[in-house]
This record gives sequence, C-alpha cells and structure tokens, in this order.
Amino acid sequence: MSVPRSWPKPVDESSRLAALHRLGLLDQPQDDELDALTRLASYICGTPTAVLNLIDADRQWQASAYGDEPGEVRRDDSMCGYSILSRDITYTPDASLDRVFADNPHVTGELGSIRLYVAAPLVVGANHVVGTLCAYAPTPSELTRVQIERLRDLADATVRILELRHAAGELARAATRDALTGLPNRSLLTESMARAFARRDRSITDPGLLFVDLDGFKAVNDELGHAAGDIVLKIVTERLLDCVRASDLVARLGGDEFVVLVETSPEEDEAGGLELLAERIRVALSGSHTLPGGRTVRLGASVGWAVPDGDDDTPDAMLARADAAMYLDKARA
Repeated sequence: MSVPRSWPKPVDESSRLAALHRLGLLDQPQDDELDALTRLASYICGTPTAVLNLIDADRQWQASAYGDEPGEVRRDDSMCGYSILSRDITYTPDASLDRVFADNPHVTGELGSIRLYVAAPLVVGANHVVGTLCAYAPTPSELTRVQIERLRDLADATVRILELRHAAGELARAATRDALTGLPNRSLLTESMARAFARRDRSITDPGLLFVDLDGFKAVNDELGHAAGDIVLKIVTERLLDCVRASDLVARLGGDEFVVLVETSPEEDEAGGLELLAERIRVALSGSHTLPGGRTVRLGASVGWAVPDGDDDTPDAMLARADAAMYLDKARA
C-alpha cells in the first residue's frame, strides 16, 4: 500500500478556505446545473469521467461527477489537492509516469487507476483556488491545446455561475432577514404564516403566534445609546432562540418587537403549550443583561399569544390578536 504524501498548503490557505465556504456548496445535494457542467467537461476532453472537486481543509468533496458517483476523499490522497497549488492547468497524459502523481493512490490502483489527468483551477474572488474542474481516463492519452483551453474556459464559466448563485442567495437573504439580528423579518414571517395556514387547511398542523415586546428597552437607548441597544437586541435574540424548538420561527418585526410562529399537531394542547412558552420567554428575557465592559441593564418582557379563530381566520387577524394580547399582558405588569 502506498503511503500518501502530504501536499503543501497554498500560501493563501486561510482566505482560500473562507472563499470556499462562502460559496455554500459543500455537502449539498446533487445539482442538475453543476452536473451539466461536468458532462460538458467530459465531452470537451473526450474522457469517460469529469468531476467538480472542492478542496476543503482536510478533504476533497465532489460537488458533481459525470461517469462516476460523487464522493469525498482525504485531501492528501486527492490529485487535485496538488493542482490547487497553481492557477495554471495541471495536465499529464500518463499519471503513472509523472513524478508528482506516480505514487498517488488514485494512480497506483489503491483508489483508482488514472492515467490521463487534466484539472482546470476554479479561481474565486482575489485569486483563491477553491477547487478544480477536472477530467480523467484510465488509459494514457494526449489532449490538444484547444481541448485544454476550452476546459479552462469552462472552469472560468463555472466560477461565474457559482458566484452569481451565491450573490443571488445573499440578495434573497437580505430581503427576508433582519440586518441586525439575522432573524426573519416581517416579509418572511408573512410568507411563513401563509404556509402555516395552508397546512392548517389540510389538517397537517395548527399554527400559533406569540407577540413579544421588551419592557424598559427605550431607557437603554436613551441612557446608553443605540449601540448598546443593538447589543441588547442581539442578546435577546439568543435567549429567544434558546426558548423555542428548532422548528419554530422567531422573527423581528422592528424595534423591540418579536414574533414566534409555532406549529403543533392537531392532537396537541396548542393553547396550553403557547401559555407555557410565553411564560418561559418572560422568564428568559426579564432581569439583568450584562453588556460588554460589565455594564448591566434590566429588562422585562410582555408576551401575548393567539391561535386561529375559526375557519375564516387570517394570518393578519391572528397577528393582530396576539399583539392585542401582548398589550393586555403589559397592562397587567
């Protein structure tokens, strides 16, 4: 059995990994668009196999593969773990005769028997090579200069597709997330409530809402400034998320107002569960909150909840009732 070498790390390894992870591709399901790119790479090079390899900290993960099942291997076992060291094409007509790859397990028969190997770098952002678009065959073969250049063109086009998809995802997130806390905003809450009511109509789940308003938050802003207020809102966000289930949605409507959307099975005691959750939230948010630098502030929380009221109820009406219930809770404090 061959002993895998340890490939050198690129000089920009830390920022390279950050650029890779920002793309959000690792460990994602198969993708028809990426599969089309590897099919085209196989056609360009005339090889039975082509793959889109992403090189993570200690592994090679295949975002797409044509002619083989995608998977992952140790970074130091992968041939592309070496190819990312350069922004040039890596090409060898017979890897078994190549001084770099001859003892690689993908060449020796331990993991494969690659002979023809060509890899075009995927260069993202400020010249970070996050992986390769590579093609290979089990028999030695020569590629023309045109084939190699077209593979490079396809790799460049692949990067543009990946970056555009990432940018589109970021824009979609910005449109539906609160900039300060990262929580869903009113727009995403509205969509989520509509879907919850649709599931209610099919007797799948029953929705419920809790409306949360902080007591004493205005004094924090007035006395300590809005920067301190922002810190408090982030602390409150963390405590709210600790109170709910992973399936519940916590949204920020604005200011110090939050909403929790809960869905339960028709067999559960929905009202009782919401009352218990409301009390858990009051306890979690009330009391002292320590800010950086040791300064503490005291807050309280008023919470109201509502469930659907009849078959003709609407999400907006349920939200309004939860809001009204919150003001009743505040008046009792």
